[in-house]
Amino acid sequence: MSVRIQFDSPHSFYTNLDFITGRVILSLTQDETVSAIIVKLEGESRSQLMRPSINLNQQYNRRDQRNTIANENHKILYKVSQVFPSLDPSTGTSLGLAYTLRAGKHEYPFRIKIPFNNGCCNPQAQQMGPGSGFGGLGLGGLQQMQYRHVKKTLPPSLTGFPGEAEIRYYVKVTVQRPSLFKENRRSAIGFKFLPIEPPRPPPTTNEAYARRPFGFTAGLAGHAKKTSMFRKNPTPLSNTAPKGEIDARLPSPAILTCNEPLPLRLIARKLNESAENVFLTSLSVHLFGFTEVRAQDVSRTETSTWVLMSMNGLSIPVGKPSDPVRTETVIDSSLWNAIPLPNTIAPSFETCNLSRKYELEARVGLGYGVIGEIQPQIITLPLRFQIEIYSGISPPPALLSAMASTAPTTVQNRPALPTRPGVGVPHIPNQPVPAPDPLYPPQLGTPGAAAVEDAPPSYEDAMADEISPADGPRREYSGVTDVNAPSMDEKGGAAPRYSTIGGVPPRGGGSGGGGRGTII
Repeated sequence: MSVRIQFDSPHSFYTNLDFITGRVILSLTQDETVSAIIVKLEGESRSQLMRPSINLNQQYNRRDQRNTIANENHKILYKVSQVFPSLDPSTGTSLGLAYTLRAGKHEYPFRIKIPFNNGCCNPQAQQMGPGSGFGGLGLGGLQQMQYRHVKKTLPPSLTGFPGEAEIRYYVKVTVQRPSLFKENRRSAIGFKFLPIEPPRPPPTTNEAYARRPFGFTAGLAGHAKKTSMFRKNPTPLSNTAPKGEIDARLPSPAILTCNEPLPLRLIARKLNESAENVFLTSLSVHLFGFTEVRAQDVSRTETSTWVLMSMNGLSIPVGKPSDPVRTETVIDSSLWNAIPLPNTIAPSFETCNLSRKYELEARVGLGYGVIGEIQPQIITLPLRFQIEIYSGISPPPALLSAMASTAPTTVQNRPALPTRPGVGVPHIPNQPVPAPDPLYPPQLGTPGAAAVEDAPPSYEDAMADEISPADGPRREYSGVTDVNAPSMDEKGGAAPRYSTIGGVPPRGGGSGGGGRGTII
């Protein structure tokens, strides 16, 4: 007996609301008795960290070594579909206990829809017992109930932290056989997942910016001596070196999109009168990803770096010496506006035990002098933003309409609580609320505090079964190198594979630890 899964028109990656369709192909060399064929759509978010060892002399003790490893495995997605035998429409159960299949090739189609939010936060799905919870996981369901859960959109597929963290999605088939002496046959196939992006705010002209002043010092570099009779004398410089500011600007809120160029603007502002030019000598843009890994009472932050662009040896004039003070010069964006984000970058996300945040840094190198004679005095200005990265998969219009029809409520327009009459307490009329001190604003929920909107309805709250999948361009995504690679439990490594000294992970034992990623 052999069983395998074959997708119909497989995509490079799937997203929310997509239907995963395919066939279970069962090949039998002889007649076999089976009780059911079950197809499962699963997603797992795994994390594994080492606790700091208190007694280093006992690091080779097996029991102590097990206690120093903290791990979590969240079943963020679990959907079950029975493809054989067909269920009774009236009772929802199978019509028999065992069926004999003839030798040959059998195919069973399946069709499963990917939801929006993770499923491990549902307490009803964590109940123990056969036929309930995650398909009757037993102790696994109890373990899920002990974890910390958050209700968020399904996170993207993620690897790159061997033995420490991963997010995987796959379709699994199980051929159940009623005999105690014949084991069930299983097969699984992985796929990449990229979530639909949240609703974007309406476009505005507002910009988020990072600003750095700069100022050169005159007279630091003397004039070079002539080394040849054919070389002209260096141009004398004035006693006043240029001063100014550099702004890096992004649309507000600062949101980047996977596989799209940076909407970055660089603006130089002149702050004094000087006879020399300012030159752009170098420009680099780095993206920093901070992945917070949590496992029980241990957390660790891994830092990954992507070099989006790097240019050196430039001599591009920025403005003119004759420009008046406060003149703003926009640096030519053709240096970076054709470079998209790499397809290895996952969108920002947060799930129960993993989260990813990003920061963008532009490093601007400036020099001064005259054209053809830039002084060796170079100033490098780092300009950093906290940003979010979206997947670029727009939600269906029907979904946005359903969310817009749900008006958020505020604290002020909620119905007031009924007054409880006190015993022996005199009635005090309502007094006007005094204006709060601007330096000490009132806390939320107290008189005079600003109204706060409730959390917006999630996609799942506004979603209906008849909403069609997202229709639009889908970019490439390589967040997972091999979707069918063995999971962390199957690779045989009991401990995370980050570097350790004496059994203690560097800066990773307590909360807020810092790891070092690789440059991709």
